[in-house]
Amino acid sequence: MSYSVEKLLNLAIELIKEAEQRGVTLRLLGGLAFYFNSPTARKLPAFQRQYKDLDFAVNPKGARYLTEVFKKLGWKDDQYFNALHGATRMLFYFEENQELQADIFIGVFEQCHKLNFEKRLSLSSTTLPISDLLLTKLQIHQLNRKDILDIIMLLYDHDFGRVTPTEKNELAYIVELTSNDWGWYTTISDNLNIIESMISEFVEDTNDLKRIQSNIKWIYNAIQEAPKSIKWKLRNIIGRRIRWYDEPEEIKR
Repeated sequence: MSYSVEKLLNLAIELIKEAEQRGVTLRLLGGLAFYFNSPTARKLPAFQRQYKDLDFAVNPKGARYLTEVFKKLGWKDDQYFNALHGATRMLFYFEENQELQADIFIGVFEQCHKLNFEKRLSLSSTTLPISDLLLTKLQIHQLNRKDILDIIMLLYDHDFGRVTPTEKNELAYIVELTSNDWGWYTTISDNLNIIESMISEFVEDTNDLKRIQSNIKWIYNAIQEAPKSIKWKLRNIIGRRIRWYDEPEEIKR
């Protein structure tokens, strides 16, 4: 059984509201969060895709109450997985449909790079801030087509301060991260170049294409031009001779 994207969003929002009543800061991430934050792009045929799971971030203090929250709304905890990985990840299944799962990251999102969002969760409602969402994708060393689609969809609706003043703080957060961490800087710079070269596969309208290209260049140039820390400069001496990213391990469920 598969659910519509509207049904999945409703399930996610119900969980977020229930969590808030218990003082738990639960926020949506993953593909569904990109969809939620892209109200214009998500209507276009090029960005249509299936969404199968729910992904969340939660503050560590709130994680202890998650089992109560999910069980109240018809979810069953994966007791083995949660006992083994509960310090950083939790997993739940929807009892109405066992194929639907909710994957929760506790305090940190760690794949090819480490993203600590514990202090970032309260900065927005429903989902992670758009800068954090973008970073969860840009930190992937080998992007797949679905990742690129999500990124372009977000950049269709958001310019990170190029035109919209209220989004400048989103860019500032990304720049601060890349100015202090050469590994983050390198992976994001590489990925922005890759994404720019693929925009035309998703966007046909010339004006839209140019606008998204401008958004990518805006982010890329900000990262390149920002002053770098001593730590960054020392790592830059070594460069690509030593791997600067982690190979994410597949967690068994």
